[in-house]
Formats: sequence, C-alpha cells, structure tokens
Amino acid sequence: MSSILVPVVSEAISKPLVLVALVSVTVVYLSSEFLRLRGKSIPFITAFTLQMSRLGEKEHLILRPTYLALGVILVLLLFPTNVAYASIAVVALGDPVAGLIGGRFGRIKYRGRSIEGFAFGLIAAFAGASIWITPMLALWGALAGMGLEFSGIFEDNLTIPIGAALTMLLLGNIFTMRL
Repeated sequence: MSSILVPVVSEAISKPLVLVALVSVTVVYLSSEFLRLRGKSIPFITAFTLQMSRLGEKEHLILRPTYLALGVILVLLLFPTNVAYASIAVVALGDPVAGLIGGRFGRIKYRGRSIEGFAFGLIAAFAGASIWITPMLALWGALAGMGLEFSGIFEDNLTIPIGAALTMLLLGNIFTMRL
C-alpha cells in the first residue's frame, strides 16, 4: 500500500528522482535477498522481509516486492504521467483491499479468490485512479487491474499496474477521452 506514495512524492519532488530511488531500493532489496539465501542478513531489511513473507516463501527468493517495484517503474517510464499514477493507485489500493476483504469476509469463491474481495478491491482501485484520471478511464483501469488480480495469472504486483495502464491508454486513445 505504500506504493500509493509514489505519485504524491513524484509530484512533490520529481519523477526522475523517484525512479532513481525506486531502482536503488530494489537493488538493495534484491542484494539483501541474495545474502539472506546465503545465510547472511541486513538487519532491518531481512527481518522485515521475513515478517511480511507468506507461508512457504522463506526458503527461496521472495520476489513479490521486486515485481511491484518493477511494475511501478515500468509504468512511470512507459506511460503518460496521469495514466502511470492512476495505474499505481489501482495496484496500491485495489490489490491489498481485495486481499484483506476477501481473506476476512469472502464467502463466494472462484479459483481461490473471493467475489467480495474483487468488488471491494474494484471500488478502492477506482477511487484511487479517479484522483489522477477521468472517472470513465479510472473505471476501465480498475476493472482491468482487478480482473488481472482476480484471475490469479502470473504475478499481480507486476501485471496489475501494466494491465491497468495499457487499458486506460488504449481506451483513452480509441475513444479520444481526456487522459
């Protein structure tokens, strides 16, 4: 959820500086993971990673944070600023809300995912994306992002921001909506 700060900090400081910081933090994180697997640790980073890891992840490289960073970096580099920020909001808000609500209150399941999680994730993703882009494109981006999350294909921390950004950019261009 902390990735929601990326658009805010990018606007407050500068997008290039935020990109440099994201790449640097990702390199440090990956280095700490390689060290962890060799029996060494970087105190705060390794402890935090292990605390946040899922069951069965501790034995191998934990890549979920790297996928999220890569997704955020790619949309910042490849898409118009407002589309990038909206797609970051989709993954930063929609994905954790879907997981939280689905895990606690989800009763209707499909392929291990809950309809309730999808619905609340969609609402959160739409609300966040609407800050940066038109409501219609925010809705399409949220639907695309949460659809990817719900489908469970590949790694959603990477696919959600890219899929949401592509959808918003393509539909914005097709329908000449204001981006």
